[in-house]
Amino acid sequence: MISREYAILLLKTEGCSDNIITHCIDVSTYALDIGKKVSRDHEVDLNLIEIGGLLHDIGRSKINGILHGVIGADILRNKGIDEKIALICERHVGSGISNGDIEKFKLPQRKYVPETLEEKIVCHADNFFINGEKVSFEMVYERFINEFGKDHPSIQRLILLQKDLGKYL
Repeated sequence: MISREYAILLLKTEGCSDNIITHCIDVSTYALDIGKKVSRDHEVDLNLIEIGGLLHDIGRSKINGILHGVIGADILRNKGIDEKIALICERHVGSGISNGDIEKFKLPQRKYVPETLEEKIVCHADNFFINGEKVSFEMVYERFINEFGKDHPSIQRLILLQKDLGKYL
C-alpha cells in the first residue's frame, strides 16, 4: 500500500487543482474517521480507506464529469496502484452508477456500485462535501433529488448507504 504522502504527490503530479487536493484530503480524513467507528463492529482496512479517500478524485485532473471515476481508476491501474484503490475510485461517483446510466454515458461495462465496506465508506464520505464544505445528510439528499429526480436509482442507493453507515457518521 502506498503512503499518504505519495498519494498526495500523485494528485499533484497528475495535475489536480489545489481545491481538488483539499477536497480529497477532507474526504480521506472523514472517511478514516467513519472507518475507525465502523471497525468497532466490522473488519475494515483503514489504510485502504485513507488512501482510497485521497485518490478517489484523481481523475478530476483530466475531466470533471461522470467519467472522472473511470479515468481515475485507469490512471491508478496504469501506475500499478493496488486494484482495491482503483475500485474505490471507479465506484465512488454519487452513490454508484446504475446500469441505465452506464449505457446512457457509454461507460465501459463494469460494476460501478460500491461493494466493499471500504468502497461504501469513501463513496458516502465524498457525498458530504459540497463546494468545500461538509454538509448534513439532508443537504446531500436534497442535492441528489435536485440533480437526479426523486425516482432515480441513485436515490435508493444513497438511502441504503445512509442506512448502512449512518450510525457511524
